[in-house]
Amino acid sequence: MLTLLMSLALSAASTEAPTNQPATETAAKPEKTKPKLICRRIADTGSRLPERECRTQEDWDRQADSTSQKLKGAK
Repeated sequence: MLTLLMSLALSAASTEAPTNQPATETAAKPEKTKPKLICRRIADTGSRLPERECRTQEDWDRQADSTSQKLKGAK
């Protein structure tokens, strides 16, 4: 019975109106968005099953630039 009264008292205390906080604090925080992942199937030589690789567009572009630089240097 005592625990019931305590739980009711605590729940009533938690439903009180929140203190007045400026709305600018909550509105000023920008939400961080995760970059979108792009998945591609990559077929390895000697394997019948392609592997799935997921990266961001920035990572795919970085890999393409790195590969093209390596090929230009091989001439």
